[in-house]
Amino acid sequence: MILLDDLKNKRIGVLGFGNTGKAIVDSLEASGAKIFLHDDMGVKGLQYQKYCADLLDEEIVKSLDAIIMSPGIHLFWPIPHKTVSLARKYGIELISDLDLFQKQMGKNIIAITGTNGKSTTTALIEHIFESAKKNSCIGGNFGPPILSLDDSCDFYVLELSSYQLEHANILGFNTATLLNITPDHLTRHGGMHGYISAKQKVFVNAKNSIIGIDDDHCAEIFDFLKGIKQQNIIPISGKSVPDFGIGWKDNHLIDNRFGRYEIICEKHPKLDGNHNRQNITAAYAACIVNGISKGDFITHLKSFECLTHRQEFVACIDGVAYINDSKATNADSVEQALMRFDNIFWILGGRPKEGGIFSLQKYFSKIKYAFLIGEAAEDWNTLLTSHNVKTEITVTLEKAVKRAYEEAKKETPEVVLLSPACASFDQFKSFEERGEKFKEFVRNLEK
Repeated sequence: MILLDDLKNKRIGVLGFGNTGKAIVDSLEASGAKIFLHDDMGVKGLQYQKYCADLLDEEIVKSLDAIIMSPGIHLFWPIPHKTVSLARKYGIELISDLDLFQKQMGKNIIAITGTNGKSTTTALIEHIFESAKKNSCIGGNFGPPILSLDDSCDFYVLELSSYQLEHANILGFNTATLLNITPDHLTRHGGMHGYISAKQKVFVNAKNSIIGIDDDHCAEIFDFLKGIKQQNIIPISGKSVPDFGIGWKDNHLIDNRFGRYEIICEKHPKLDGNHNRQNITAAYAACIVNGISKGDFITHLKSFECLTHRQEFVACIDGVAYINDSKATNADSVEQALMRFDNIFWILGGRPKEGGIFSLQKYFSKIKYAFLIGEAAEDWNTLLTSHNVKTEITVTLEKAVKRAYEEAKKETPEVVLLSPACASFDQFKSFEERGEKFKEFVRNLEK
């Protein structure tokens, strides 16, 4: 790569101006680089207007030394961003904030990726590091943008999305963790093969590799890593105890890395289910290989509180629990909630993803009533009614909560569960906003 050692007087394009783009510009300002900033939706903030440039203009693009992209910029599928195509035409380097971060920091990075569970795992690792008085910080896809992190930390706990890994050129994490892979973001990656390729990049040049083996895709990657004799590979499971790995048996976390079972701790009451057990297992592995004692892990695990929007208890009204699982944006994530509960009033829908809810049909018998919202409502209503599920298209989340509350008075379910199996962008800015609105609507029921 031509740059990253000395950016002074280099002509650097910044493509995309969300939180990551702002952090990139802020980082570049002290470097002496000449900044050319572009976002297809425009740039907000008077202090950034001086950097604005049209990176759709061929003459400007070919004058640049490099372009640093935000994760949302399409490299390949379904079509490359026009600026990306121009950069390739003229041989302009395309790099990411992760490249810049790794080149500048050069410190211990604990990277966590996977389709589901990565935010909980990332937060749990950081909680244990912080509680154990380690000099660490959290960021990436969960938390602050990477380039906004304090440069004095000894450990960086980073959640990385498939988008971020796809963009990365410089790789070599101290600890690389892949939890699981199920279909997601297939349009962006050109299908399942592209999605898997992006995820498994986390292991390139890794010192320690931690990998869940509970799904076929990750199991194949584990076999591949063993085949190339990558050093210090730790298989993990939320369902069993892998050979020379870490997993669960009889509700106990078991360390079997050295071929002998060592009981570490019992299950965490707030992190139950196979998916959360896998998260705990991954966190334990990452902590142990980075110097956290077993005693500290056990102690600080007990004080960890679950993240918001992930099977989050909101209220109990007339004996019915209201659960906010807004982060469940795909069927695999929703499955964890449907496995956990019975007699469910299910609120679902939004902007559908690949695969929809077809894989959840074996749980439809647990649904007492489904309230459908957003763009997926009509199609999913047809599927659910064909399986004799009682349904109602409410369109909006507010009406869904109200109708669930009214119907719960007639036949009491165990839970009213918001677990959408969809992206939020048809009605909300993010899954966080959707979850917060759900909590607001539920709390208004009690007034």
